[in-house]
Amino acid sequence: MKVYIGDVKKRAGGKSHEEIEEVMDSFYFRQEKILFADKVHASLDITNCDTEIMIEGKINTLLILTCSRCLEPFVYDLSANLRLECRNLNRLHRSSEIEAEAKEADEIKYFVEEESYLDITQEVRESVIVNLPMKPLCKPDCKGICPVCGKNRNRESCSCQREEIDPRLAILKNWRP
Repeated sequence: MKVYIGDVKKRAGGKSHEEIEEVMDSFYFRQEKILFADKVHASLDITNCDTEIMIEGKINTLLILTCSRCLEPFVYDLSANLRLECRNLNRLHRSSEIEAEAKEADEIKYFVEEESYLDITQEVRESVIVNLPMKPLCKPDCKGICPVCGKNRNRESCSCQREEIDPRLAILKNWRP
């Protein structure tokens, strides 16, 4: 996903707005494949703050995730904020400036004066990862799968005994205070 900064970088205080839609490739996060069910839509404000260019806005997309209870795939509507600081490498002259910048390199994106577009694909992916739910659920009241027979309780019921007491704790069943 590329953002046009050509006009904004020419003058301090310059601003522009970009609406970008792009099909993004799936990627892996913690051994799980993150699939996009729709294009990624980015609504971004680009501002030249003299020493840096700020890119701020929202990204929206649909993801295909696996429910953590029933293990079925479902479509998840993701909306996330994106904030990115971009600095011009051509303006760093002294070695002390370069060393100071190197310490912050993870949080800052760099570009050279000749570039008119910034590739923010990696930052969009990071924003998607940060905004993934910890336990994705297909619906809030998902019943999950039966631990005995493995049936999806959302689609069919089973007659399995669900209340198994650990034999080591069975004596506590009869305990009365």
